[in-house]
Amino acid sequence: MSNSEGSETHDSMDEDITQVACTRRSKVWKHYEQDLFVVDGDLKAVCKYCKAEFQTKFGTSILRSHIADSCRSIEDACRKSFMSTMKNKQSEAPFVFDPKTCRF
Repeated sequence: MSNSEGSETHDSMDEDITQVACTRRSKVWKHYEQDLFVVDGDLKAVCKYCKAEFQTKFGTSILRSHIADSCRSIEDACRKSFMSTMKNKQSEAPFVFDPKTCRF
């Protein structure tokens, strides 16, 4: 295999990686435009309600906090519905570690 063939193979692999669609599992994505766009090399999500732009590089935390707290254009019913899906369901009693039950 020559050097030119190796570089062509590498380039085609890079193209395949960038074209792979990621699965959006978070419930927050229904409040943002489906298509992301690139600004200065970073992917940005656009709020469907106020059109604010947010970086998605570090996950969906900023997207969740915007919908839950900051977006002034979202209806209260929609915000409450979203927040009810995000609340952590805690058990009645807090977890207590018992070393006796964990040992063999």
